[in-house]
Amino acid sequence: MRPAAVVAAVALASVPAAVRGDDSANAIPAKARTLADRGRAFHDAGDYPRAIAAFTQAYVIAPSPALLFNLAQAYRLQGNCDDAALMYRRYLATNPDPGQRALAEFHLAGVERCLHKLALHIPIETAAGRAITAPPPEPRIATTAAPAPSRRAQIEKDVGLGLVIGGGVSLGVAGYYALQAHDAADEVAAAYARGAKWKDVAATDARGQSAATNAKLFGIGGAVGLAGGLVTYLIGRRDEQPPVMVTTTRHSVTVGARWAF
Repeated sequence: MRPAAVVAAVALASVPAAVRGDDSANAIPAKARTLADRGRAFHDAGDYPRAIAAFTQAYVIAPSPALLFNLAQAYRLQGNCDDAALMYRRYLATNPDPGQRALAEFHLAGVERCLHKLALHIPIETAAGRAITAPPPEPRIATTAAPAPSRRAQIEKDVGLGLVIGGGVSLGVAGYYALQAHDAADEVAAAYARGAKWKDVAATDARGQSAATNAKLFGIGGAVGLAGGLVTYLIGRRDEQPPVMVTTTRHSVTVGARWAF
């Protein structure tokens, strides 16, 4: 890239003369002229960051097409193709003379090729021989919406809840019959203590035996229903689609979680 640097130095030396031809010497503030001269000195020394800073300060004080061109040259030689292209376009928008327009268009085509290479992650080399590559793209994090729970899982959960409720009710009924059976047994024992005959307590004993049988049946059924309901409900929760999923692909990351029991 040394030939390009030589062209840049020639251009920087010639452009300000054209600006001075358009503006009177008294119209350009002394500070802006000093900053522009300092920027050209930094440019000639290859210190492009400081040259850009000086040219920018001069442009803020006294905007001129020559400073736009100087900024474009410094950005290009620094390897900043994006800002160089912007400055060349702004310079061309000022309608420079044909010679300077041709030079600016030539360099603009070069930095546009530079931008194309960077987009393809092809390294480029600056005037100082330093390779520049485009930064790798940041990983994209994508969050997916939770799919609706499956119909089967919802049915399993509903059935499980029903069995749990039914089992609880059955255990309550079993407790009631167990209490009835206990009361009947106490009545039979008290009757015998008073000297009653079997025929006097037969009905009470039969009622107690029936209550004890019902208590056993409801108790077994309630326990089975309660246990089965809990198992069925947990199966439904397991089969339910997860609210968030975790998936890693080549270009993205999907964040989520999986419920498990």
